[in-house]
Amino acid sequence: FEQILRNSLTTLPMGGGKGGSDFDPKGKSDNEVMRFCQSFMTELQRHVGADTDVPAGDI
Repeated sequence: FEQILRNSLTTLPMGGGKGGSDFDPKGKSDNEVMRFCQSFMTELQRHVGADTDVPAGDI
């Protein structure tokens, strides 16, 4: 909620969502970690971009 309030003060048309994953690389092979990272970025690229999102300075 606080991020939405902060963003509203800028008068820019944006919300206050954040994202991440709960992937634990411990015990995973390098190949498994690479596959996760590539899959995560493939999905993430649909939601980030110059005209799509505004990165927050607090993360």
